[in-house]
Amino acid sequence: MSAVLSAEKQRLRALLRTQRRNLTPGQVAEKSRVIVERLCAFSLFQNAKLIVSYASDANEVQTEAVWDAAQPKAVYYPRISADRTRLDFVRRSPDEPLLVGLFGIRTPPGNERLTAGQARDAIVLTPGLGFDVQGRRLGRGRGYYDRAFCHLLAGAVRVALAYDHQVLGRIPSGPLDERVNWILTESRLIDCRANPRRKRLEF
Repeated sequence: MSAVLSAEKQRLRALLRTQRRNLTPGQVAEKSRVIVERLCAFSLFQNAKLIVSYASDANEVQTEAVWDAAQPKAVYYPRISADRTRLDFVRRSPDEPLLVGLFGIRTPPGNERLTAGQARDAIVLTPGLGFDVQGRRLGRGRGYYDRAFCHLLAGAVRVALAYDHQVLGRIPSGPLDERVNWILTESRLIDCRANPRRKRLEF
């Protein structure tokens, strides 16, 4: 990654973290409620038998209601591997609490892990700091999701859950940065596979 690209990403991360941190608890709760309602109305989610979700951190879109809405689908959560080189995805069982793991990430305590064969049929709810309508994603900078999308999660449908303010005109991107297929916010469902000037779905 070039120094210019790295600096631009760091600048955007700082800006977007500040904007997200400034959301009030009420705003987070209401925006998340609307986003989850829209997700539940999305046909890809309704028809999926397997969901990869994530445990929300700080003021991220709150996803605990996704777990409730997804039942009885199989739901997996990311867990950083013991050697810290990759993400594994672990199935959560009913009535099972999430436990705090590496970097404060909450994960299921079990060991039933997602396989590449299963992942081809999965909907992956993808966190991030920022996105653009062409599907570019700005993560935290460790590259865990980018590597997962190239390997274990190759072929899975990637749906970003984000607030409206997280969708920017353009996200700086390098050759190793993987894109999402859809972005779902409190006001829009954006098909990133299409030319955004011609096709942007709203509901």
